[in-house]
Amino acid sequence: MSEDYITITNDYYEIYIPKSFEEYGYKVLEFSTKKLKENLLFFREKTFGTKIKGAFLTTREDYVNRVHLYEPDHTPPEWAGGGYYGDEAMILLEPDKLEKRFATLAHESFHLLFNKFIYKKNNMKRIIWLDESLANNLDGRMPYRLKNGYLEKTVSKLNKLKNLPKMNELDFQKNVKTKDYDGYDFFIIVGRYLIETMSDDELFAFINNESKVKEAGETILKDSIDYFIQKYNLENKGVNVK
Repeated sequence: MSEDYITITNDYYEIYIPKSFEEYGYKVLEFSTKKLKENLLFFREKTFGTKIKGAFLTTREDYVNRVHLYEPDHTPPEWAGGGYYGDEAMILLEPDKLEKRFATLAHESFHLLFNKFIYKKNNMKRIIWLDESLANNLDGRMPYRLKNGYLEKTVSKLNKLKNLPKMNELDFQKNVKTKDYDGYDFFIIVGRYLIETMSDDELFAFINNESKVKEAGETILKDSIDYFIQKYNLENKGVNVK
């Protein structure tokens, strides 16, 4: 590695980051700690049990090499800027994407919480759309999306797709991002739908029920789009509602 790395830490995190990004790292640490405390409450937990490790790498080569320390046979998709492997969150810290990556540690930390407190506790295999949908709503970026009209614009766009995939069929290596759509739009819309249509207790019971989750995954994308079309009254705004 060409960079000199340092470790910054508090009671919740241990972050490995280039020394030249130290100031940025402390800001990310403060933000991520706040979100981690909030999300621990979501899972009815007080602590993760250990400090969450985060690694910020400045080149894709370094990023992939660090992933291979945990999963030698796995290479992240070219578009990936972050992920979690073992119990470590990894972020590709490209200088021109600092703002975009600011919430990535909080996002990947949510996945680590979900993996430990839902999947492992219930002996469930990962259901990609479930934790991605909630991570994209609870990593700190949703207030901005709500403020800038993201939901309304995205629902209008998704409603024009001819063939919506089933959420249960989404796979990072195959069809999360295609020439026709960006599956992260699906995750954000579906997660927001779950949050708005369920109480906290109902949502917590839902994510712990594998059969209900898989059943919902067959129709939940269309259900979510239909819900927001009605909420934003898009039928009367020139949107072609199927």
